[in-house]
Amino acid sequence: MGILEVQPGGWVWVKRDFALPANVISSANGVLTLKIDGDEEIKVNSNDLTTDNYSIMHPSCLQGHQDMASLSDLHEGSLLHNLKVRYFANEIYTYIGSILVAVNPYKPISGLYSNENLEKYSKQFIGEDKPHIYAIANEAFRNIWKSGESQCVLISGESGAGKTESTKMILDFLSAMGAKNNNGEKSLVSSRILSSSPILEAFGNAKTVYNHNSSRFGKFIQLAFAEDGNIVGGNISHYLLEKNRTVGQNPSERNYHIFYQLLLGVTEPLKSKLCLDDPKNFRYVSAAGAVRDPNCEDKNDFKEVMSSFEVMGLSNQVVEEILTILAGILHLGNVTFHMDGGAQISDKDAVEKAAQFLSVNTEQLIESLTHNKREMRGEVFLSPLNEDQALASRDSITMAVYSHLFDWIIQRINSRIKAPKTPFSSIGVLDIFGFENFAVNRFEQFNINFANEKLQQFFNKHIFSLEQLEYNQEGIPWSDIDWTDNAGCIDLVERKMGVFSVIDEESRFPKGTDKSMLEKLHNANAKNPFYIKPKITGPDFGIKHYAGDVIYNTVGFLEKNRGSFRDDLITLLKDSKSDFMYDLFEGVKLSTERGGRGKPKAATVASSFKESLSSLMTTLSSSNPFFIRCVKPNARKQANDFQNQLMINQLRYSGMMQTVVIRRSGYPVRRLYADFCSRYQPLLASIYTKVPKDKVSLYLTKNASEKEWQAGKTKVFMKETLENNLEQQRVRILGSAAIMIQKHWRGAIARMRYRKRLQDIVKVQSVVRAHLYRKFYLQTKSAALVVQKYVRGHIARQVVAEMWAEKCARLEAELEAQRKALEERRAEMERLRKEAQEQEAEQLRRELEEEEQARKKEEEERKRIEEERMREAMKRMEELEKKRREEEAKRQEEERIRLEEERLEREREEKRAEDERAAAILAAEAEEAEQMGLADDEVALDEAEQEMFRHLQDLDSHLGQEDGEHEQEIDEWWDLEPEDEDVYANMTGQEGFDTISEAGDTPEIDVESSLPVHAGYLKVREASMVSRWKQKYCILQGDSMLIFNAKQDYLKSGWLRKKGGGKGTLSRRNWLPRFFILQNTTLSYFEFEGGEVKGQINLRHAIKILENPLDKNKNNYIGLVTPERTYEIIAEDENEHRSWLRILKEVHNTPDELLHTMKEEMNPRNAVASIDLIELESCNRVEDKAENHVFCVITNDRLHYFAAEDSDEMFRWIDLLSPQEINVKQNALHSGYMTLVKSKIVRRKVFVSLTEKGLEMSKRRDGPIEGKISLHSLCVVTNPEEVGGEFCFYIHVRKRSYYFAVKTMAEANQWADDISEVITSKEQFQTRTERLIVELRNLQSDEIDSVYKSNAILRYTKAAIQTPILALPYGPCSATNSTPLQEQAVSIYKSFLNYEGATSPVEFIETQLGHLFDSPLLIDELYCQLIKQTSWVRDVDNPQNLRYWMFLLCVLITHTPSRKILRYLKFHIQRNTSKYSGTEMYKFAVYAEGLLTSGVKQREYVPSREELKKLLFLKDMPASISCYGGWNCKIAVTPTLTARVAVARLLSGMGLNPRHNKYALFEKLDNTYKVIEDRTLISDVLAKFERKTPGEGWCIFFKLFGIVEFNIAKCDPLELVFLYEFVCDQIRRGLFPDDKVSLTELAGLRCQYLYGDYTPDKSYTVSDIYKVTLPEVKYPVSSRKNTGTLRGLGTLGKGTIRKLKDLYTDTEKEDELLMQEEIEKAKNTINDYWKTKSGLSKGAAQQELLKVTTRWLAFGYGIFDVLIIDNRFRETELWLAVGRNDIAIYPRQKSLPLEVHTYDSIISFGAPQVNVFKITIEGHAPLEMNTPEFLDIARLMKTYIGIMVKMKKERR
Repeated sequence: MGILEVQPGGWVWVKRDFALPANVISSANGVLTLKIDGDEEIKVNSNDLTTDNYSIMHPSCLQGHQDMASLSDLHEGSLLHNLKVRYFANEIYTYIGSILVAVNPYKPISGLYSNENLEKYSKQFIGEDKPHIYAIANEAFRNIWKSGESQCVLISGESGAGKTESTKMILDFLSAMGAKNNNGEKSLVSSRILSSSPILEAFGNAKTVYNHNSSRFGKFIQLAFAEDGNIVGGNISHYLLEKNRTVGQNPSERNYHIFYQLLLGVTEPLKSKLCLDDPKNFRYVSAAGAVRDPNCEDKNDFKEVMSSFEVMGLSNQVVEEILTILAGILHLGNVTFHMDGGAQISDKDAVEKAAQFLSVNTEQLIESLTHNKREMRGEVFLSPLNEDQALASRDSITMAVYSHLFDWIIQRINSRIKAPKTPFSSIGVLDIFGFENFAVNRFEQFNINFANEKLQQFFNKHIFSLEQLEYNQEGIPWSDIDWTDNAGCIDLVERKMGVFSVIDEESRFPKGTDKSMLEKLHNANAKNPFYIKPKITGPDFGIKHYAGDVIYNTVGFLEKNRGSFRDDLITLLKDSKSDFMYDLFEGVKLSTERGGRGKPKAATVASSFKESLSSLMTTLSSSNPFFIRCVKPNARKQANDFQNQLMINQLRYSGMMQTVVIRRSGYPVRRLYADFCSRYQPLLASIYTKVPKDKVSLYLTKNASEKEWQAGKTKVFMKETLENNLEQQRVRILGSAAIMIQKHWRGAIARMRYRKRLQDIVKVQSVVRAHLYRKFYLQTKSAALVVQKYVRGHIARQVVAEMWAEKCARLEAELEAQRKALEERRAEMERLRKEAQEQEAEQLRRELEEEEQARKKEEEERKRIEEERMREAMKRMEELEKKRREEEAKRQEEERIRLEEERLEREREEKRAEDERAAAILAAEAEEAEQMGLADDEVALDEAEQEMFRHLQDLDSHLGQEDGEHEQEIDEWWDLEPEDEDVYANMTGQEGFDTISEAGDTPEIDVESSLPVHAGYLKVREASMVSRWKQKYCILQGDSMLIFNAKQDYLKSGWLRKKGGGKGTLSRRNWLPRFFILQNTTLSYFEFEGGEVKGQINLRHAIKILENPLDKNKNNYIGLVTPERTYEIIAEDENEHRSWLRILKEVHNTPDELLHTMKEEMNPRNAVASIDLIELESCNRVEDKAENHVFCVITNDRLHYFAAEDSDEMFRWIDLLSPQEINVKQNALHSGYMTLVKSKIVRRKVFVSLTEKGLEMSKRRDGPIEGKISLHSLCVVTNPEEVGGEFCFYIHVRKRSYYFAVKTMAEANQWADDISEVITSKEQFQTRTERLIVELRNLQSDEIDSVYKSNAILRYTKAAIQTPILALPYGPCSATNSTPLQEQAVSIYKSFLNYEGATSPVEFIETQLGHLFDSPLLIDELYCQLIKQTSWVRDVDNPQNLRYWMFLLCVLITHTPSRKILRYLKFHIQRNTSKYSGTEMYKFAVYAEGLLTSGVKQREYVPSREELKKLLFLKDMPASISCYGGWNCKIAVTPTLTARVAVARLLSGMGLNPRHNKYALFEKLDNTYKVIEDRTLISDVLAKFERKTPGEGWCIFFKLFGIVEFNIAKCDPLELVFLYEFVCDQIRRGLFPDDKVSLTELAGLRCQYLYGDYTPDKSYTVSDIYKVTLPEVKYPVSSRKNTGTLRGLGTLGKGTIRKLKDLYTDTEKEDELLMQEEIEKAKNTINDYWKTKSGLSKGAAQQELLKVTTRWLAFGYGIFDVLIIDNRFRETELWLAVGRNDIAIYPRQKSLPLEVHTYDSIISFGAPQVNVFKITIEGHAPLEMNTPEFLDIARLMKTYIGIMVKMKKERR
């Protein structure tokens, strides 16, 4: 211990908790006066100034150091003092090597982030200028190319230390650097990344007690860079948004900024639309008392957020939807509750506004807030919530909506800044929540602090652990530094039975509580040094974090960790009318959809956060990190305020001191020797050794200090200062070299330019001279041409005149000669004609004379006949003569035409010869001119014109051809006829599920599924008494081995039915099966396969190929029309018909040279045998005496022997057919033995292993795999069911189903659950149509048209589809319909073709709707098919299109599609209404749009035929509502009319006040009534009873449901009638006390009312008045034979059963007689009283009856028969009376109650199970009763409670 000597003015360090600087002010009498840290003055004796308490300060410490690693005095005090000095000098950044320490100034510093500073730091290395965050960002940017790996910047610190602002500064710098490499302009991606900051701050930041702009979530921003340095994309990952801040904040804190910005910055019109006003009026933003913050400019920030949305590319509609949801959250926060028989809404206005802006149904929202909905056995039960539970429901909706909105915003930002798949490199910036320690720390603080622990561990590992490890490995001398390792704290949280493990374990227990969780934490971790168990028992535990001890309150831990959200709340939000709201919750699954068949196995919040944090650490570990440690100088957020203790705490737990030590004594920069030589080669040019290590050592020994570097085994270690010097030298040398290269290059360029310019000048001179000479020549030539022109013209005109004169003379002579020759010929022909006529006449005369002589010899009676014959002969002669004249005239005319044509031809020949002579003359002249050299220009011009003309002709021809092709394409696109169905089938088939591969993890398009794996000839041994081998052609294809008689070297083959030839009468019936083979262009047919050819058809000679049969009854017809005959063929089914038709047309139209390119088709139908590989057990080589190379294939039912040609081929087949060997199933998710059931007889026990890919089956546990079942998202596993003592379930996969059986239900459930989980985990498969539907959302109208044009699957076609449009799950349609869903979907579409021409569309629609009710999974598929068939139709008003629209309307009113298809349907309808206004189809589209707007509901029954008929004509269906007295009310029933709306219409039409009493509609069947729920559709009720109860006994009845107010004097007459009938109905049903006097009185008054005064002839039925019961009479024993006992029956032997039966029959008869006597007695009593009321009017009788009934206490109550379950009452069969203010329990038929309870005393009520109703009453045991009317009781009680609450509110 020494004494320090210090003079006044000197500085010392005062050693306390940490060293503080002290200035020696004065020294007197051995006493020194010290001023510590500029504040405190102390006096110290000079002898006490020892080294134990004081130390001398180095003078350099008085000034702030830019790098604390260079401090002379190195201890905590010097670090603190250095930061403080720099802080008050506005130098807020300080280095520790390459680590940056940033102190929050809490004020703006002028010029700190100016563009000049940004430009300056972009050109400098780190350390060359003052410390700055830009220097760190620039170093990370340069390191992309320097190190060739990704970079990351980790910004850490407490809340309020300035992490968010530091992140923005780094992003600004990197964006500016990207713009610098992009010609100074920021890219759109870069602008969007910067614009994301205001959005994320608004939605994710809030004011806390520590920070005005605290990030309440963590984010990791990755920027992707191209090789040129430009930003090409990015991605934002977020962590643990503080959801509960939206519903509550700590005192003096605020909600998220966006709420205040919305309230203060929104425009007035939108503010009025969203019903927003002062923030103080909204509980969610004002409850903590900090509505306004002077540090936040909410109005300006809101404008910045709106502009950022615009930069992000969000439309105004989307932005308005976001603001609307925020407004809905604010209004939802104002919803309050009070207890009144359960939680009730206090302010309905707030809940209505919340429902409006969240686009949900108000009644459903109220129900979800105040009741818990459960579903049991198909019934839905509602249980009332208390006030706290209702508030929790409200807040859970708020938190869910806001968190999903936040996720959606970040997802949309990522989609806008999406980077390419393989960017050059990236820089990540981590801004995560700082360490937090509040007065009360909850689950959120626990996760936040754990994240900071992980980041601190990463910092420690990078700075300390890895540093020391690498020094030791490289052999660098090093002394270990003590540093705080937080691995123990992290192990406490992460290890087994650690904090996370216990929290998750308790969260998965349904009965787990925060208390049980805390007990497990204490038991498991009490001895851990990092765990704090409070000494006082309470809900707390603590953890010793690196930043200090934190005590956590466990209240709410489990609830927040579960993240539970009730199914009814999820359903409420998913049913929102807003598509935007639906998008937020589209991926949220109900508990019954998670984890397989009802088990909620979703990850907890803690486990999800842990996984995301682990992923983040992995990303950081793969990048080169830079650290920025943000610290805050004070906790008051004040400028120029530096708190030493707060700062030293931050420096300590962040390990700053150790960091300074290791940076000071260590070598942070290290490079491999080869890398050093490569980068600094310009500096090493003078060193000639080839060994890299020696070269580096020589250079550094010569040019650097020994303290600046060390040589390791593989690397050289350097200080950062040395690296900066080396980089600067490298830049200087490379710069000088570049300048030298530039100098020589510029000289060479200048010389080249000079030579080029000189050549250009000479060339210009030569051209000018040539131009002058040419100009003189052209002038001379022009003058000569003028002279030649006139001379040549004169000569030519003379020659032409002479030639023309000669030609005219010659033509005249020729014409004259022709005329003469023609006249001579005509004369000759006339002479010949006359001679011929004379000869014929002479001949006729001779014949007549001979005939006349012969006739004279005949009898007289024949003269008349001969005369007639003569006349006929004369007539025939005249006709012949006429015919000869006509033929002669025709020949003359033809001769004249021929001569004229010959003449014209001669003239043309002469003219052509004349032109040739003229051309020869001109050619001679041109030749003469050419010789003179004067005609060059004219000839060149003519040739150019001719060439241009030819080019234009070619261009016109080409364009015309292209136009024709386009027109042909458009015609083909419009007219897609059935013959083009193969084209359409190819388009649709690519998306079919038959092409989904089962071999992969996910369903993909299996292009090669139809290609054979292996094929070849094998000998097959036949199963017979004698072993015979026959050669067969075998193909291994897919999951089958096909065996053919021979190789199919033809295009197609198969069996068809051919119409026989011949001319017999039975030929039309001669359809015989023939085997057809198509080879090249010849189609041959045989009587049997391999038989003799029966005939051949050459398709090249076919004229036409028909597909429409002459006989309409023949389906699948093909006709081949040849010149000789027509061949008629019929295929077996539609698929074969389509396949044959396609191949025949292709061959008919394909040229011969392209036939070889057609693919050979292997038709499985032609196979003589096949082996299913799934049944294959093994494949082995066997020995056979007859054949060599034999192998045997063993299946379940038989052995198959094959022989190959050689051993290689045999082993090839064995390898392909042998099942793959498998190891023990270590990676199996579940494994065990199950029974694979193929039929009742065929069963096989197999060992099944469930993996992530599917199921693997083997004979034994360690046996080879013998079968696989691939699972993907379309597979289905059914619920297990008991069958014959076993528990079985189906697995439906592609093309087949597997049936498994196990012994216990628990095992079956476990298998089904695990398989379902694997299926659920697979990526959802999407067809091309589904992808196109999503694509259509974001396209413009012209782009939409092109999509429709290029995708036939979206538009109308006549061809049938081959696969469903949507991805349908595998398996049957339903339990009653075993048809697979895919086949059913295709058959529905095929039925459309019949529907287009159906005579009765109603029956077709009714049938199809019935299928939908049986198979609800086909609803979306049917909608897509109907949308397809009504899209892109040429004539929208054609009957077929209108029929499809009719069908669409019918489906729309019965089934609601899923949200995706509903959006597609809306788009389709809106598109048609906008394009086809004024058409007939437009009316249907508008009607459909109206249905969607009004909100159609899911029907329970197929609509009635009457409704369908009316709907087809767009009319409403009339319906009749019955009332008392036989009245009927007619109402128009629309598809959306509910019972509530119908009641409101009836009340309005009748003038009844709905406030006085409650009315309802009832289903009346005979004398029973069943209330119709308010939400029930009237059309559904009508459809139900049209099918179930046809006849006259049913109707919809309108009557009173509950009495609210009753005053006979003030009642409206009509209202009094309903009240009167309500009372009479209760009396008739026996729900009135059995007082004989009162009942007789009431019955007499009822008769007087109905029938008037009594007369004997008036008859009535007593049961129509009131219920008559047998009196309780005790009969003597003798009156009935052994009543109630077996005495008198003797021993139970022969005849005992007969005696019992007789006794029972006698008792029944006696009861009937007694009942008749009682009815007769009652009727006499009623008549006697009726007589006394004679003269009483109808109204008076009504009034008097009501006065009598009001004497009963339960008047106006709803009375229900119940059976009390417990024994609290002596009787169990009681009445439950439900009234306006209370409920009461009455003995049946009694007038006094047993118990009465007001609604205020009722805690809850509901149905715990079917036919059971339970009422929980405060201070009493629960009332539990059996009753089938439990739903009516609950509804009536709910109605009365609602009325009571409403009236109380009105009174207040």
